[in-house]
Amino acid sequence: MTDDDTDQVVAEAALQLWAAAQTDFDPFEVPSTEWPATAVPVRDADIAVDSHLDVEDVRAALRRLDGSKVVVGEEAGTLSVLRVLPEDVPL
Repeated sequence: MTDDDTDQVVAEAALQLWAAAQTDFDPFEVPSTEWPATAVPVRDADIAVDSHLDVEDVRAALRRLDGSKVVVGEEAGTLSVLRVLPEDVPL
């Protein structure tokens, strides 16, 4: 699997898990311009389980995707997706 393939799998898993974790809104139903600033993050380990990838591969992909598809935060060695960046909003 190439880095691009891994990035795609991780991006899709992160989007699905992040959307499922949101309790105050449904990102698939609410326009991205109305998403709240605070959201429930998704941990790298959860993405690894969902995508059937090694957690180190997920972490590497999240670092590559940070700022383009997701916003990543790090705490105590764990990377978390803090926010998914919608394709319809320019960076």
